[in-house]
Amino acid sequence: MSDRSATMNAPTQTTPLRPGWPEAIVAVLVSAVLTIVGMTASILIPDNAVLLRGHRDFLVAGLAPLIGFAAAVSLRIRDLRPFGFRRVAPRWILVGVGVALACFLLSWPVSAAFDPLFPAENIQTTYQDAAMASATSLALTVLFGGVLTPLGEEAVFRGVLLNFLGRWGSWVAVPLSVAIFALAHGINNVLPMAFLVGICAGLLLTVTRSIWPAIVVHMVCNSAGMLYHGLAS
Repeated sequence: MSDRSATMNAPTQTTPLRPGWPEAIVAVLVSAVLTIVGMTASILIPDNAVLLRGHRDFLVAGLAPLIGFAAAVSLRIRDLRPFGFRRVAPRWILVGVGVALACFLLSWPVSAAFDPLFPAENIQTTYQDAAMASATSLALTVLFGGVLTPLGEEAVFRGVLLNFLGRWGSWVAVPLSVAIFALAHGINNVLPMAFLVGICAGLLLTVTRSIWPAIVVHMVCNSAGMLYHGLAS
């Protein structure tokens, strides 16, 4: 066979798969329904010596989007790589850690600038109470809120939504996915920091095509905040 024939018969390279409308709709719908049901149940269940309401809320915030993400993946694609779960150079993990620490340090000036725009009620009281209750409670808070919740939220908001919106370009995908992510946290004093973390995570995913640096940003930033409240109490 000639080189020309071999070239002609070689398989053509196709555009990589990315999440579509079905994946985006299923991920958001399943996550939203499970979050509403789970948060309602968390309010109705009395606290006990092990799991405080903050722990339960973090469990819901992590498990609901993870189940939504699993439903989206199993729908058609059944491959984690189109959702950003692919290898990345170790230096990008270190970049993610540095970005997260920068976001944590910026939380004070961001709060000072934007808190007056929102109601005075602290919606994170249950989380902070869980972090400050005891050493065991702090460990559970970091596990659920610093590891599980960021993994679930990044899987849906970056893995599904940002990659889905990427068909219209990063200038659309990053801001729109971040806006959805921030608004999902509610119109409150958490919104500005959610927007900041979302922008950083979205840009890292866009640059690296891997979701791991974005997950690291979210995990380190959340964990740093919880450790600060727990150890400073």
